[in-house]
Amino acid sequence: DHQGGILMKLKKNMRRFDPRTCTECKSDIPRGQKYGKKTKSIPYKQTLMTDCPKEEVPDWAWQTVYFKQEFDFCEKCCIKKGWV
Repeated sequence: DHQGGILMKLKKNMRRFDPRTCTECKSDIPRGQKYGKKTKSIPYKQTLMTDCPKEEVPDWAWQTVYFKQEFDFCEKCCIKKGWV
């Protein structure tokens, strides 16, 4: 029984030239192999006040933007982590 709700759905790797690599064990995920994908949002602060040094920019002038970064995991690691 899986705690935490949603199970990860494994996809089949169809990439021909740009091989996927497992984030966990660093092994290549060959074409036709199943893999899982996780997305992480990475916060990044930015400001429109670029004409003065960073230290002088007031707190209210900063805004947080999020970059989405995707991570691939091989089937073995997905099973080991209990995601499938």
